[in-house]
Amino acid sequence: MTPSLSPNSPSTSKAHMLSLDGLELLLDQIQEPALILDGGTGLIAIVNSAFIKLTAFTKTDLKNAALHVCFSDLPDWPLLPGEVYSGVLRLRNRKDLSVKLKTLALDSTKHWLLAILSTEEQSTSADLSTRYFFVLRSFLALLEKSEPQDFAHVLDELLGLMAQQFDTHCLCIYQAESSAPFLRKVATLEDESKFPVLLPASDLIRLSSSAIWIPGRRVLTELHKVGRTQELECIASTPIRQGNAIWGLLVVGEYKNQADSQVVWLLDFWATLIAFCYQWVIKQASLQLEREQNQRKILIRDGMFDSTKQGILVLGNDLSITEINSSAEIMLGYAGGEVIGQAVENVLIGPDGLMPALAAARHGIPTHNLGTVLLHRRNGQAFPSHVEIIPVLRDDETMGIIVLIEDISENEQIRLRTQQLEHRAVLGEFTAVFAHEVRNPINNISTGLQLLAEMLSSDDPGQEVINRMLNDCNRLNHLMESVLSFSRPMDTRFERVDLPVLVRRVLDRWRPRLAKVGVELFYQAEQNLPAVRGDPRALEQVFTNLISNAVEAMSKSGGHLAVRVLGGKPVAGQPQIEVTVSDDGPGIPEEIRERIFEPFVTASARGTGLGLAITKQIVTAHRGSITVNTFPGGTMFQVCLPAIEDDEQ
Repeated sequence: MTPSLSPNSPSTSKAHMLSLDGLELLLDQIQEPALILDGGTGLIAIVNSAFIKLTAFTKTDLKNAALHVCFSDLPDWPLLPGEVYSGVLRLRNRKDLSVKLKTLALDSTKHWLLAILSTEEQSTSADLSTRYFFVLRSFLALLEKSEPQDFAHVLDELLGLMAQQFDTHCLCIYQAESSAPFLRKVATLEDESKFPVLLPASDLIRLSSSAIWIPGRRVLTELHKVGRTQELECIASTPIRQGNAIWGLLVVGEYKNQADSQVVWLLDFWATLIAFCYQWVIKQASLQLEREQNQRKILIRDGMFDSTKQGILVLGNDLSITEINSSAEIMLGYAGGEVIGQAVENVLIGPDGLMPALAAARHGIPTHNLGTVLLHRRNGQAFPSHVEIIPVLRDDETMGIIVLIEDISENEQIRLRTQQLEHRAVLGEFTAVFAHEVRNPINNISTGLQLLAEMLSSDDPGQEVINRMLNDCNRLNHLMESVLSFSRPMDTRFERVDLPVLVRRVLDRWRPRLAKVGVELFYQAEQNLPAVRGDPRALEQVFTNLISNAVEAMSKSGGHLAVRVLGGKPVAGQPQIEVTVSDDGPGIPEEIRERIFEPFVTASARGTGLGLAITKQIVTAHRGSITVNTFPGGTMFQVCLPAIEDDEQ
């Protein structure tokens, strides 16, 4: 079991946490009782199997324990590296034992201290302690140097370290091929090539335990044959294991000044280290792949989070806001920094059913549709929305809550507008039928009144009443004609139209009327304007309606009427002809400005409210546009119609 570090330990970095697995594995290869101490706190980080066997403590007993749990008579912490300390080792259910404790720093920063125990009677070999220290420290240095993804690079590093310890340049590592019956040399450190690239798989079976061959001994394997052929002084080999399976073979040749027992032990030690590094590199590659996949998921999530039109709030389990996207900021009127950490009920102001749904989400119950609810922006303005509340679960535990908000105010406006247009369409059909049916009775009444007027003398008092009734009949008849004109399908016949000529013709018909009401006319037209394609009768009605409205507005006090025909700004690359009709009348009342082109909207007591609606209908049918700019003391209508381009001319 790998002990966990104290939270306050300076050794809790990723590299040190990663090294614990390998240190524990290697420490168990040491035959003497040994432990590794956290250099920052003095707590026990790892103990080996020999220490557990001697003391009868368990690894759980000693996990993050202080030294005094199993030692007495030691100096106060810190213990200095490179010293030998005498103390008493506490044994469970047995008599305490006097020991010596030799300490060695495993890394330059003294994060880890190796302590090897020996009894007073049997001291640990100084040479063997140095060997332990060299291998463990080399291992830590390798881990802290980098996080290599290339196992071949790691093997080269290990072989270089082994060459120092065995004082040889005749080392190699073989790996078993899963798809072929042989071993392949995957790393080597040789002055000249002595070991073959391939060995038969039978060698791995015969060398399934540590072995030493020297000349004169029996040749059992191909490896031994190579030693005899190459006239090597000795060959030591040990299997590299992964669990219960043999992964490969570690081979050392021509080592010097090494006792056989030490060689076997050291080979096992290094084989254990190679096996761990192999697993470590695989784990690093797996972690790197996992990091890349997680990074990709995060990038996708962040992209969706920031670009979606839906507002998103991420809540903690205490219903405080931990994240908010830009769409939600715009919808609710808050900046992200203002709401992070705030309780959601202070930001998401809505109906009574909202908070119970959020409370249910804390218990893992989602609410996929609250219906159409009214939420309130920061300024108090309400807007209709769809709200979805989704708990984020892990092992049936709620880790957070996601609130999705969709602003449907635009959709609601479109729905209401569509509904209004449908109602108007039905009303228009009804009005057309009504106007057609009412015209006949009005004509009958008008005819009867005219007969009645002829039967009375010219000075009869009833003549005045009859005249008023006849005027009302004429007005009603005009209204019915306008209604029918607006409601019936427009029958347009397009042809080439010279707009300045058409406008001048309309104005010529209006000159007597203008002079009568005291309106002065100003007319201007650019030269060489292109023609437009339109229906002359319909376009005459457009400008007649606009001039009629202007004259009506100035009929009481006179004024000025200005009509201009100019080249307008192109629209989508299409040249335009612009006609403006301006007057200096009182302007359009504010309450009807936005609806001036709607049916039955008028500022005149005698108007029907259909003239401008019909005008807009005609202009739209000609693929043009009409706008109005009005203010107290004047009104200007602007009509833009597409001109015929050169190729059409």
